Amino acid sequence: MANQSFNINEAAKKLNVSTRTIRRYIKAGKLKAELVKGSFGDEYRILELPPQLDPNRTLDSGKPSGQPSSESFDLIRELQEKNLALAAQLGAAAERIRNLEGQVKLLAPPKLEKPAAESRWRRFREMFLRRKEG
Repeated sequence: MANQSFNINEAAKKLNVSTRTIRRYIKAGKLKAELVKGSFGDEYRILELPPQLDPNRTLDSGKPSGQPSSESFDLIRELQEKNLALAAQLGAAAERIRNLEGQVKLLAPPKLEKPAAESRWRRFREMFLRRKEG
């Protein structure tokens, strides 16, 4: 893979990732790339694809990197259980909040608001009566 250069789309297909991931790899320095003039402006050319990013390479254990190990399944199962426990806690907390909000509404006195038009007429009437008396 070291003697060729790839554009972002080709590198994404080779590594079996998205073009956005390739751009992130370039920005993070995981992929060496240079900007060259292309037919539509500057474009990246990836000079080499590191073997550690190749999805088809085998690990030291001899398994292809695309196949998860039993440790991975155990970790996933543990994370799913934690996720379920946290979701249950969140649901219980949300229900408690709803109950407390209901109790607060019962404790608060009802708001007595005068309609705006009524208060204007009352002020006008009082002003009129004062002028009439004075």
